[in-house]
Amino acid sequence: MVGQYRDMISSTVRGNTRLPDDLKGNPEVRFLVKLLPTGEVIDVRRTKSSGNAAYDEAVERAIRKSSPLPLPTDRDARAAFVPELSFVHRPKE
Repeated sequence: MVGQYRDMISSTVRGNTRLPDDLKGNPEVRFLVKLLPTGEVIDVRRTKSSGNAAYDEAVERAIRKSSPLPLPTDRDARAAFVPELSFVHRPKE
């Protein structure tokens, strides 16, 4: 169930990401996302840059725009996401 919701979150954020026109390769950016139990995003902090500031900022905007993120209703499964979610994004995955 946790994997299914990770995929749903990634898909939601991906749908809201507007990639820079000059993006090359498949850079990876990592964020720590603080969430309420309702899935609302309360803070986003980049923990590893991709090296492309425009891409990093686009993904951060997409995470914020995707609030509330889909979370499982099961309390134990939701604990994998709340209060903090480690989020990794690559444009081609």
